[in-house]
Amino acid sequence: MANWIITFKDRILSWFGVGKKESQPAEPEKTPIVEVARQPGLSCPECGTKLVISIASLINYEPVLCHGCGLELTIDQEKSRQSIESLRRLQDGLDQAEKIRSDNQLN
Repeated sequence: MANWIITFKDRILSWFGVGKKESQPAEPEKTPIVEVARQPGLSCPECGTKLVISIASLINYEPVLCHGCGLELTIDQEKSRQSIESLRRLQDGLDQAEKIRSDNQLN
């Protein structure tokens, strides 16, 4: 077989975890970067304007007003119940993390 075919075959087998295994030093698992500061939102379905929406406004079922065209968006409370509950838990976790961070800065 040509050299490139063997190399290609070895890479495919390696991809699926088959074949010879070379010992590699274990690397510590990297901590994922979470962008909490990024403004969540969506585009207005009428005019495309970026609508910035806070977790707090979603949790409190506040309507979202588009500054581009004036469209008011509301949350269907029944259909969104599980999503809103998940956002509440996320916000609680963020609040706890912020408290820990501020407590550690004081020490």
